[in-house]
Amino acid sequence: MGLGFCYFGMIAIVRKSDIKFAIQCQDIGRRILEQYQDPYTHGRSIALNAMFIESFRSPIREHIHMFEEAIEHAQVSGDKHLLLLAAGLIASCRLWQGDEMADIENYCSFGAEDFGDWSKDVRGGTYLTAVRQTSRALQGKTWSQSAETVFSDAEHDSANYLDYVVIHASNPERPRDVYNSFMMIPLYLFGFYDRAIEVGSATAASIHQLWSIRNNRLNLFYLSLSLVARIRDKPSRPDKDDILHQVREYKSQIDAWQTESSVNYLMWSLIIEAEVADLIGRYDEATLCYEAAIDHSQLYDFFLELALALELQGEFFMRKGSKRAARSIVLDAAATYARIGAVGKADHLRAKHEWLLSNALNVRSVDAAAQTSIELGNSRFNLEEVENQRDTSTEGAGDRTNKWISPETHTALGAPDRDGPGGSDVSGLGLDVLDLQSILEFNQVISSELQIDRLLGKMTEIILESAGAQADFACVVVGGDGGWNVAAIGTADGIKAEAAALSDLQDETQKQVLLYTIRFKETVFVHNVLNDDRFCNAGAHKSVISLPILQGNDFLGVLYLEGQPQSFTDRNLGLLQLFCNQVSISISNALLFKKIRKVSAANDSMIQAQKIALAKARDAEVKAKSAEAEAMKSVREKEEAAKAKSMFLANVSHELRTPLNGVIGMSELLKGTVLNAEQEGYTDSIKVCADTLLTVINDILDFSKLEAGKLSLFSVPMNLKATISEVIRALSLTNAKKGLTTIEDLDLDPELLVMGDPVRIHQIFMNLLSNSYKFTALGSVTAKARTEYENSRSLKVTCSIIDTGIGVTQEQVSRLFKPFSQADDSTQRSYGGSGLGLSICKALISVLNGKIWLESQLGVGTTVSFTITFTKAPKIGMATEIERPTHEPDPMATWSSDADGLHPRGQPISFVDLSKIPRNQLRICIAEDNPINQKIAVSFVTKLGFKSEAFSDGLQAVEALRRKSADSQPFHLVLMDVQMPVLDGYDATRLIRKDADVNVRSVLIIAMTASAIRGDREKCIDAGMNNYLAKPVRAAVLKTMLEGYLSQGAKPIVGLQETANRYAEEAIQQIAKEDLEKRVSAVNGEAAVQSAANGVEGKEAKSGRQSLDYNAYSNQHGGSSWTTVPDAETSPAHRPKAAASDGAGDEGVQEWPALMRRPPLIRGVSSSADSIETITGPRRGDDEG
Repeated sequence: MGLGFCYFGMIAIVRKSDIKFAIQCQDIGRRILEQYQDPYTHGRSIALNAMFIESFRSPIREHIHMFEEAIEHAQVSGDKHLLLLAAGLIASCRLWQGDEMADIENYCSFGAEDFGDWSKDVRGGTYLTAVRQTSRALQGKTWSQSAETVFSDAEHDSANYLDYVVIHASNPERPRDVYNSFMMIPLYLFGFYDRAIEVGSATAASIHQLWSIRNNRLNLFYLSLSLVARIRDKPSRPDKDDILHQVREYKSQIDAWQTESSVNYLMWSLIIEAEVADLIGRYDEATLCYEAAIDHSQLYDFFLELALALELQGEFFMRKGSKRAARSIVLDAAATYARIGAVGKADHLRAKHEWLLSNALNVRSVDAAAQTSIELGNSRFNLEEVENQRDTSTEGAGDRTNKWISPETHTALGAPDRDGPGGSDVSGLGLDVLDLQSILEFNQVISSELQIDRLLGKMTEIILESAGAQADFACVVVGGDGGWNVAAIGTADGIKAEAAALSDLQDETQKQVLLYTIRFKETVFVHNVLNDDRFCNAGAHKSVISLPILQGNDFLGVLYLEGQPQSFTDRNLGLLQLFCNQVSISISNALLFKKIRKVSAANDSMIQAQKIALAKARDAEVKAKSAEAEAMKSVREKEEAAKAKSMFLANVSHELRTPLNGVIGMSELLKGTVLNAEQEGYTDSIKVCADTLLTVINDILDFSKLEAGKLSLFSVPMNLKATISEVIRALSLTNAKKGLTTIEDLDLDPELLVMGDPVRIHQIFMNLLSNSYKFTALGSVTAKARTEYENSRSLKVTCSIIDTGIGVTQEQVSRLFKPFSQADDSTQRSYGGSGLGLSICKALISVLNGKIWLESQLGVGTTVSFTITFTKAPKIGMATEIERPTHEPDPMATWSSDADGLHPRGQPISFVDLSKIPRNQLRICIAEDNPINQKIAVSFVTKLGFKSEAFSDGLQAVEALRRKSADSQPFHLVLMDVQMPVLDGYDATRLIRKDADVNVRSVLIIAMTASAIRGDREKCIDAGMNNYLAKPVRAAVLKTMLEGYLSQGAKPIVGLQETANRYAEEAIQQIAKEDLEKRVSAVNGEAAVQSAANGVEGKEAKSGRQSLDYNAYSNQHGGSSWTTVPDAETSPAHRPKAAASDGAGDEGVQEWPALMRRPPLIRGVSSSADSIETITGPRRGDDEG
């Protein structure tokens, strides 16, 4: 049964691409098998799980121990076929992981010896054969000069092997496809693209036979790269688009295997994406994809893909003309191939780009005096051209000769050598002219070479030459990043200057002597190591010289020379000691130069550009001034960009809100006329569309402020449970017609008051609940709130919105909190939205120092949760000490608090007291340049029972104020548009405040502006205005604000009560369904709704996000149903007053603690201009989960 679940999961991947279900099947199978430890079944299950499913959830490196465990079970159960299969899969994992190619070849040859002649097995044997030939091909051991023989060598013929597979396999396609998928690697890497396309296409036709084995996508990966390479060779081919389409299809198949974990396949997708992007001219994207592929390969040790990505990136830069960067990256690629033992591929890469690598870009000045090719005595070494002439010392030739003959001793421990002369004094060795020639030649070469590998190679060659026929082997050991390395080796066959770890030396004698010299820093000179008790474990008769290379007290490395017993003399030792004395400085410089090159390799291009700039610069002062000018220019550009963005937002707000004000205003006026049912429906549709557009505008401006970090928040006392309940109840009424059950599960203290911003809390819940309603067709929407932690000062609350909607996949969850993003395109088409709802919620919650997360299951539903910590509000006795904010936190608010009777310069001004003027004598001046908005404003004011006159610019308004004052009929209030021709609202207000006539300068001025970005309110107040009203202006909002200034009993508006009653009745009919009867009862049934409708006159009816009464917060803007303790220092004549809640009129002001304990009424029933839908939403939640 456990094994069956493994097969079931494999089928789910291949047939349905359901990787998550396959992993679940794998886990179930594992739990079953753990209970029944049958070695045969258990071993096969482990191998099959690792083979077919494990690559979708864990890195390849973790699979090897699973196959090793399967081998253990196979040995116990005697399952030889499983043993061979597991061995083959271990070999493939090691190849994919980028192990040393030679080690992989040895493992394939000897890892399954217990099986017998495994090469004839067409299951696991095919894996071992294919991996072995791949490793041999990359090492250059196969006949890779031809595409037909790239997998063949003296012991293996690929064509004959495939014929053998066809004859002996019961299903020949499966082993053939495994073999061919591995063959794709050398075919592509060695440039046989046509053959790779032929083999890969044939394999792709039957690749489904491999089920979910990684070779399935391995074949598609190299086939895609081969197709791209063929297009690059012939860009004008007519089938280019068809081929690109096929490549993208292959890439999508690779991407499909990354839904649960991308660790084993992401670099393939990125490399293909980079190649395609380069092909179609998207070079920035190509660069990013190459870098991402390199980073991913490095992170998870995919060294073969790392080398490939570096190779392709280097060729990409070379095609773009960046030869310096290309050369550096190609060298890195070659080094990476060499690191994993793919020396055949490394040599192929160097030969392919020989011109690029041989033409060094860092051309050094050459001293003609050092261009001599010297042939001295018995030396066969020819001096190469000196690429960088170093500064010579001021010492003379005689001084240098004396130093060669009598060098200072540098033995680290000061101990004499056991078998050689004491110390390093070689003055009595009788060096002849040939020795001096060798020393001169050696000194000239090493002093001119800064490349460490070339330096050590030349050094080794000269040492072997000076030792003559006595030396069989020489090497130089230096320190590296990973320890001591054999940097250069010289034998009779030649010089090899490639670093290898000291521990990799095969000769035990060499290793012992070198480790001894490194440890004790002593010279070792023995005529036969078997006679020396220090190296008695050595297994060969050898004469050895091992010298420490010292520079002062710094130990740099070891010079080692060996030959036949008794072959070296004191003369050889003295000559080598002179070499060590001379080479220490050169090695130190070369190592330092290597470090410098390593640090600066990635910045070669920048360094060259800087050198050119420095060469052309006349002096440092000019450069500094130029840099300073550039910096100042950059600062100015940033400031101008920020200013342009601010102006753009202001213009967008104004240009959108101005016509929107006309649409909403005209619809309100139209609503107040006699209409039939069909016309009322059209009017309501206009209102709903206008409100929806206003919501989108507000979202965009909100997001801009959040993005700039300029969103301010209020902190006022609020009843958290009541605040949340208002949104739930309002939206439940709005969405009642959908037949959804709304569950309110708020486990919060109804008496508790906290400090917070109720507008933003409403906005968060409005967005999240609207999302849930929008994406839920059947079932319920639940709002939960729980107190996670509470102490005397604060409490931590976790809120969740749970729905039974469509849900999303885990891949889509990560995109939902990004701006302007949704689950997918179909969501955008089916449900609409701007894609800002969840991103705004996340930003707001972050500003509130909280966190938000989303959990969802496709077809089941979504849960969005967030946690916020609130500070508890002061007790009732401290209410008068609570600081009342005077600034509007959100420019989208319907209106702001007044200016507290202050002139912009801080000097008190006496404004007209509207409460002392009879309503029928109140005269209002309207300054508005837009004819439609002008007509709307006049109609609103007239409907409120006031007299008004309208003027088209600020200058006309100022002249009208003066003229009416002279006629003893002064205006008492000005509704001032901000942006007008001739004289705008700001300048007109300043002119009014400076007027000599007291009736003119004391008039109340309320700004009406379509601009609603941060700073507009402050600009209005600074200009001398008393209040701020953002467009689109609604009749009910304007009425509530004016009634607050009048401080008089509200005068009914004709038709307002009937309209409110009609909407209340419609709301009651909508929620009369059986599943909402209990909720209607919870809010006092029809009586509560009727009470809300009867008390709507004189109350606030805000739009959009300010649609509900926001406790003490709303009082700051006037017109809320609840109010705080009034400010004793503020004159009641100059501040709007709120109408008392529940139809209590203006008789007395209630304190906020008692009023907040009152259960909240159903909000949203407004004047004739607003329906429940237009007041509360819908918010058009944008980002379902």
